[in-house]
Amino acid sequence: MVNPNNPLAKHFRQPAVYITLPSGGKYSPPGTVNFDNGEELAVYPMTARDEMSMNTPDALLNGQSTVDVIKSCVPGIQDPWQLPVMDLDTVLIAIRIASFGESMDMEVNVPTVNKPMTFTTDLRTTMDAIDRRPFQDHVQLSAQLTVQVRPTNYRQLTNLQLKAFEEQRLVQQLTQNTDMTPTQKQEHFNKIFRNMTDLTINNMIEAIAMINAEGEKVDDFGYIKEFVDNMDSKTANKIRDHIESQNSIGRLKPFTVTVPEDLVAEGAPKTFEAPLTMDNSNFFASRYSRSRRLS
Repeated sequence: MVNPNNPLAKHFRQPAVYITLPSGGKYSPPGTVNFDNGEELAVYPMTARDEMSMNTPDALLNGQSTVDVIKSCVPGIQDPWQLPVMDLDTVLIAIRIASFGESMDMEVNVPTVNKPMTFTTDLRTTMDAIDRRPFQDHVQLSAQLTVQVRPTNYRQLTNLQLKAFEEQRLVQQLTQNTDMTPTQKQEHFNKIFRNMTDLTINNMIEAIAMINAEGEKVDDFGYIKEFVDNMDSKTANKIRDHIESQNSIGRLKPFTVTVPEDLVAEGAPKTFEAPLTMDNSNFFASRYSRSRRLS
């Protein structure tokens, strides 16, 4: 909260960027996104507290740091947990631009020669290249059956990642365990694999908002779950493929990196594609704070 009587108030941070969301706010529950200017959202630079919170491992793992920084820097997003994942990259890039400018240095590994190189990218160009296709929220399974799907939100994504991380950790522990017999290990592996299958199925169930069956609209979670549990694999694959095809909406595209001539002379390709990794240790840190951590 800001005290309007504070004589220093005019020196507080001001909006540095205005953005539109790939979703247009269509899939956010009422009251969770309040646009500042028509369909735009104001983005403020990070505070020192924000930057430090983005380097707190535990809070990063459960998503709380990201949520807190979004609330601080994009106050129009009232509940970042409900933000569709398709909007996430746009919001995070805008916060990076507002905080540290449009340019960002990236270190990549050059293929073939396996050597590191640093290049500078323009984040505004990156944002302009984000896939902003309209989200297709209907899957026609037959003349009598249509499934309406919705984008995954940030809470669902975080929960899914935490569960997957825990299962992967258990696999690693089992692999390193020398006290268990092969039979005991196999039993535990089977349980983990069943859990991973359940994660995939539950993700599909959560993505289904409603099913239109011969004109009757069904949105009861229990009925939808029962349908998913009992549908054939062909139907499941059609729904899953549609959901996956929509996952690229709002996501960053890989960069085309031009390789220096000296590395090309060593056998490296002239260009190659590299993803923009929003690693919190560098993406949300200034050069000054990074240099202090390295010293």
